[in-house]
Amino acid sequence: MTGGFLQDVDLTEDDFLGGKVKVFQPAKGYRAGIDAVLLAATVEAKSGDNILDLGCGVGTAGLCLMGRLADVRVTGLELQSVLYEIAQKNREANNFEDRWSLVQADLLHLPKDLSLGSFDQVICNPPFMPKGSSHASPDPIKLLANHEGDACLRDWMLAALKLVKPKGAVTIVHRADRLDEILSIFREKKAGAVEVYPLWPYAGQPAKRVVVRARRGISKPMLITAGQILHERDGSYTPEIQGALRMGQELLF
Repeated sequence: MTGGFLQDVDLTEDDFLGGKVKVFQPAKGYRAGIDAVLLAATVEAKSGDNILDLGCGVGTAGLCLMGRLADVRVTGLELQSVLYEIAQKNREANNFEDRWSLVQADLLHLPKDLSLGSFDQVICNPPFMPKGSSHASPDPIKLLANHEGDACLRDWMLAALKLVKPKGAVTIVHRADRLDEILSIFREKKAGAVEVYPLWPYAGQPAKRVVVRARRGISKPMLITAGQILHERDGSYTPEIQGALRMGQELLF
């Protein structure tokens, strides 16, 4: 690891999955939320699967996936140099050098060493806010993590569908109010067997997040699943969400 971009970045070391995984991340600005952890918890993988974490940031989703499943390999693609270097640090800290590869590249200009149609699955947690929307962070790292830059949501999804194998799964976590956009792109690109997994903040409240999975080149009807309720009435996590966040348990679609 070069460390050239980390000289002026204060990092925290945080435990995920009840200590199964350690994640270094910036102390201020960009911070991994529960979305990446829940995304990893919904992945159904077979032994030996090769999974791409598109726009991996510091690697939280991939780290949690490998912390839960000991027999999968993950490749993380990240654009920002600082986050890429922190991800390298996280790979070493968790002793995942043998099954976690990292590539620094722009998804708009995919490198030749990422062969199209080569991954069993692709997961992604794209920026939630459209480019030019209000309340942009002054922190440049957090800004690009939360707000679309040159690559919009469509670009993220097209890259994922190019890189996944035929019949392979693309799983994305995003805002519920952009679900129609996600579904229209899957439909346009002949990705089917779509499953929508709502994340309800509290019982009786509208979902703010959804996890959506589709398979490239598969033609099957869409399924809206029961999803999961995140919080009990007192604000604590429900047992299912607590299990995913603290113990690395799977969240079944």
